Amino acid sequence: MTRLIVFLSVLTGFILILVLYTFKTFPVSNDKFDLKKTETTYNTHAAKVLEVTAPKEVEAAGEVVEVEYAPVVDLNTPQLVAGNKIFGQCIACHGKGGEGKASQKAPHIGGQYDWYIEKQLTDMKAGARINVAMNTILKGLSPQDMKDVAAYVTKLPWSKEKYLAAQQPAKK
Repeated sequence: MTRLIVFLSVLTGFILILVLYTFKTFPVSNDKFDLKKTETTYNTHAAKVLEVTAPKEVEAAGEVVEVEYAPVVDLNTPQLVAGNKIFGQCIACHGKGGEGKASQKAPHIGGQYDWYIEKQLTDMKAGARINVAMNTILKGLSPQDMKDVAAYVTKLPWSKEKYLAAQQPAKK
């Protein structure tokens, strides 16, 4: 009986080592994903973001005027209305405000850049980025639908309440 246990232990160890070695040397490839192209795209977008977010020196105008909140963007454009309609399918996982749900493993997407959302949707639909949960939803979306929902998701967190809350100093 002891010999059998030793034999099975050695056999199991040998198989485990063989599997781990094979796993380590197994080639990893995804023909639909091009790292150089992705890095170039990322660097281009990162430069644009840096250009927009870089601090700019402005001279003080003298008198400070208190301005009432008003949306800067017209939220009733045809693209945003279509995006709102499409986003109805996304609420179950990503939440009404795009805040994401940990229980669904759905990320926070509200306020994300539209080009980023559109790129992720395009990559998931093309198979370059694998996301099984999104496959059924993406099958029915056209490229224009993806642009519309990306534009809508970009505007999600900027309701008047959220804008005013963001302006309050952080409590320590």
